[in-house]
Amino acid sequence: MSAGCLLACMGGRWAYDRGMMLSDLLLLLPALIGFAVLVALRRRPLRPTPEASAEVPRNAIVVDGSNVMHWGGDPSAKVLCRVLRELEIKGYTPIVFFDASVGYKLSDRYLNENKLSHAIDIPAAHICVVDKGVVADQAILAFAADHGLRVVSNDQYRDWRVHFPHLDRKGAVLRGTFQDGAVVWRKPLELVRG
Repeated sequence: MSAGCLLACMGGRWAYDRGMMLSDLLLLLPALIGFAVLVALRRRPLRPTPEASAEVPRNAIVVDGSNVMHWGGDPSAKVLCRVLRELEIKGYTPIVFFDASVGYKLSDRYLNENKLSHAIDIPAAHICVVDKGVVADQAILAFAADHGLRVVSNDQYRDWRVHFPHLDRKGAVLRGTFQDGAVVWRKPLELVRG
């Protein structure tokens, strides 16, 4: 076999391998596009959380609204409002987070921060309805950790304790229930001193 023939054969093999690489790339193209979209979405700025543009009040407390509205059993804006008023009476400023589905549980339609503001009598700037597909627990705990705030919820947050070790601190999560028309705290809720 001459050197020219060997190069031609090798060239043919190279072309064959190159063709295989091209077809492999074509098969992987949808996955690569999907990956690029995920990376782009992850870098996209999230919607602002409550108080993102203003300073968080010293007496702020994070409320897991999607959890608290179930303290009386079925989802109820009335139960949530009673808990929020109790917090305000004790001197707290509630910052309330909700799953994207909150409106469907309360009124069979989507409710944004402005509509929820009217329903629970809290400023819209103190409410965050997370986007569909976003895990509300993560948003709640990240906001609380970033600002050194306590959380009102009966959620144990077991899946998040490694990522948010502040949950292991005593009193980091305030728990309660709604019985006989009244909010009952598992531990007494102390008065905030201004």
